[in-house]
Amino acid sequence: MYIIVWAMLVLYALLLAPGASAANDLLFKNLITGNFQQVDPLVVMVFSFLGLFPVLFMIMICKKDTYKLPGWPFSLLSFALGAFSLLFYYHWKGQKVRTRSRVSSRFIAIISSRLWIGLCLALTISGYVYGLSVGSIKAYGDAFMQSQLVSVMTADFFVLTWLSYSVMTKERIASRPYLFYVSFQLRALFLFCYCFPAKMLEKKNFK
Repeated sequence: MYIIVWAMLVLYALLLAPGASAANDLLFKNLITGNFQQVDPLVVMVFSFLGLFPVLFMIMICKKDTYKLPGWPFSLLSFALGAFSLLFYYHWKGQKVRTRSRVSSRFIAIISSRLWIGLCLALTISGYVYGLSVGSIKAYGDAFMQSQLVSVMTADFFVLTWLSYSVMTKERIASRPYLFYVSFQLRALFLFCYCFPAKMLEKKNFK
């Protein structure tokens, strides 16, 4: 299943994603350079979450890096490639060949601490509050059609949300803090989708 989703995501990114390429994409330049004032808050929200999801997967992978294919390199790559590297890893990781993780226990203790996970959750909540309260659905839709980066990262965001829940439940590696983090993401996704028609209707009536 993971390799099928990976192939579909690659196909979408290379052939189907609308918008301008990086060389001609002003939104791409603003996001990469941190010029967020020139970007709609909803776009900034999704962009920031693509930095938070790799942190979550880093925790899960490093704690269970006992499979034939080392997981930590793909965890690091996910900060740049997102679901593209993670889907590849989860399909090809193979069987367990070690009894202990390749990653040091001290590092695992730090990244899986309540303080660290709480910080990630606080950043997630802040991102949703900022994006949903100030952002514009219309502006996001325009950015989706105009910027290839925005269209690809939107697909990446939904795939990462699905993948995080799938991995946690399938491999039974989720403790309560992780499940709470992802369940919050899922609930917020439904809220995000629910807000689409409401905000569009408000704009239509205003006109």
